Amino acid sequence: MSTLARSLPLPPTHPSRSPLRSLIRAWLPTFLWIGVIAFESTSVFTSDHTQWWLYRVLRVLFGVKFAVHMAPFLNEYGRKVGHFIGYGVLSSLSFLGWTELLAYQRESYLARMGKLVKVVRRWHLRAAALAVLVTFCVASCDEFHQAFVPGRGSSFHDVLLDTMGGVFAQLLILLFWKSGTAPQLRLEPALETPRTGTRA
Repeated sequence: MSTLARSLPLPPTHPSRSPLRSLIRAWLPTFLWIGVIAFESTSVFTSDHTQWWLYRVLRVLFGVKFAVHMAPFLNEYGRKVGHFIGYGVLSSLSFLGWTELLAYQRESYLARMGKLVKVVRRWHLRAAALAVLVTFCVASCDEFHQAFVPGRGSSFHDVLLDTMGGVFAQLLILLFWKSGTAPQLRLEPALETPRTGTRA
């Protein structure tokens, strides 16, 4: 009887999560952050504007003399640090998107083979490389856009700085990623057709 039970076709199980919904959830933060980067590239955030805002804050906190001397310095290097961190965040978010997409592709392939599999979301070199590529492409488009914005400038050095921020983020992910926190692998037997002539 147990042999016959194992030979019966299994009904497909329906995972609690929707694959499409999981992909949208994984990629939505990336596109929202790209929107933040695009807004930062407008004339609202020119160097003159950010320096003026910084000067007003420093003047209130430390006085006029300090603000006059330090505002230009902090503005220049603060913007560079902002580039590095901002594109590091973009790299991290797109890494999560690529990780989900690669796992989804693997699950779809195994499903076509007759297996229902929950693939572990793990650190993947391919996902990291694609995340850095996204960082480079967005940074390049951003600098190209700034060339046409009044008060802004375009610099390939900023593209390299942004890309290095993306690489640094991937190194941090590699160091601190814990595969044990990812969902565990869950296999379902492949669907089989009933075999005739089996003795109970």
